[in-house]
Amino acid sequence: MNIQENLLTVSSYCRSGEKQNTIQYIVVHWVGNAGSSAIGNRNYFNSLANSHKTSASSHYIIGLQGEIIRCIPENEVAFHSGSYSMNRKSIGIEDCHPDWGGKFNDATYNSLVELCADICRRYNLSVNNIIRHYDVTGKECPRYYVRNESVWIQFKNDVANKLGQPATTVVVQEGGSDEPVRTYKNGSTKEYIYADTSLTKQIGYLSPYEQCDCFGIFNNRPMVRYKVDGTSNYKIGFAKWTGGVK
Repeated sequence: MNIQENLLTVSSYCRSGEKQNTIQYIVVHWVGNAGSSAIGNRNYFNSLANSHKTSASSHYIIGLQGEIIRCIPENEVAFHSGSYSMNRKSIGIEDCHPDWGGKFNDATYNSLVELCADICRRYNLSVNNIIRHYDVTGKECPRYYVRNESVWIQFKNDVANKLGQPATTVVVQEGGSDEPVRTYKNGSTKEYIYADTSLTKQIGYLSPYEQCDCFGIFNNRPMVRYKVDGTSNYKIGFAKWTGGVK
């Protein structure tokens, strides 16, 4: 199995650098862009560091030729499952697909089986710890394997065969709300928000006494979800002052 390492730029929009907790799950996705390439999807994730359109990424992307690109090291969090707590305990794999039905071709499918088996071996996981994005948030992802559950079970059994594990008929639905979100309350002066824990780029700010969600402290910097000034949109970044975490 050949893995090409092409890591994303460190940014709160695609690769925050936050360290993982213990890996408990593998989350499988489709890229949702028929006929697109692995490198194209990797470059889209990387472009978010500049465009700030959304926060998204995955650890791996598997292409139509079966190529595997590693975008984020396994010991760092990726923004893939739609659940903060699930992201902190899982490895996300995006898969390319030739059409909008979403079925993976043989090359993509076979590489996904090999990669999932390899990850399961290294983290001592059962095939029942391989789940779909759908099983976390209810999003139709990966589409073909949500609409055809028997095919999803067959995929898990193909991985089980590689591992020498028993076949399974289990579909696990694992919500990601087990870790409570804390509150960040700003002090009496404007608090700038940064794209990374090294505080190298300002991306927003909190007004005096403004409150927002806080997802924890990483490298001695609170990760917060702040409101973009003058809009109803929210983004994620790092504050400098740890005293605001409640």
